[in-house]
Amino acid sequence: MSAPMGPPPNPQALALATAGSSDERIIFSMVLTKRPGASLGVDVTYSGAASWTRIGVFVARVFEEGLVAEWNALSKDPHRVCVGDFLFQVNDVHGDIVSMVQEMKVKERLTIHILRRPSVLPQASWNAKAGRSSATPPTSSLGAALMS
Repeated sequence: MSAPMGPPPNPQALALATAGSSDERIIFSMVLTKRPGASLGVDVTYSGAASWTRIGVFVARVFEEGLVAEWNALSKDPHRVCVGDFLFQVNDVHGDIVSMVQEMKVKERLTIHILRRPSVLPQASWNAKAGRSSATPPTSSLGAALMS
């Protein structure tokens, strides 16, 4: 069994997320259905470093338990969610981080559109690769907070 692929992202959301870059990138959609007692199992962080980073959140941590870990177990590279991936659209919501996080909290079925730019990783990724956790930027946990 493999993980279901979602519909393509909104063209405007994709254009904003990839603005100003011709770097190598991977774009995919993760489709999840929440169930009672299950969390998404990720921490996210925000970066205002560039205009394209202000329209979504970066994955700061993927927990061993949760819906994202289950997705990863069913998926093959490069369609597994990794630290440093950029979430730029949730269902039909894009461009507004607060609304995107709210969508993840309240909706049962989620289609999360993900951008990976291997050459651009947030500070959380650098710290994770260096084995440091105390210097990571503030994150918002979408693990336990998104219990359905």
